Amino acid sequence: MSAEYNLDLVTRMYEALNAQDLEAHNEFWHEDMIWHGPPGFGDVHGLDAFKYEVLKPFYKAFPDYHVKDEIQVANENWVSATGFLTGHHEGEWMGIPPTGKPVRMRYSDFWLVKDGKLSENWVMVDDLGVLRQIGVDPLKNAGAKG
Repeated sequence: MSAEYNLDLVTRMYEALNAQDLEAHNEFWHEDMIWHGPPGFGDVHGLDAFKYEVLKPFYKAFPDYHVKDEIQVANENWVSATGFLTGHHEGEWMGIPPTGKPVRMRYSDFWLVKDGKLSENWVMVDDLGVLRQIGVDPLKNAGAKG
């Protein structure tokens, strides 16, 4: 596929993300796709697992979820992007009860495109920054001796 096609594919996938339209993702992803989550999350295999184990809980935690790329780069096989996700912490996230606080989450993604659909996604997210925004400082006791 061309770089232009691949950029458009990711742009349309983001529209589905922002609309929280789980079924629309069938158009953009291979059924056997792999989501390589940020450190600590691990890999999720398969489109249904991605939709219902990753996206659905995230939408519940941040119901006004909105993602927007600042930079996109593509070639015939790859798309990469970095930007910000915004929303309010209205549901449990990473075991943390809702705080109602706004968040601005920096992310970077790399997608492998095969046969016109997204095949794999490598995700990096600034979870530490988000934790601090909702009032959790995971590094507060990092230097403490036990």
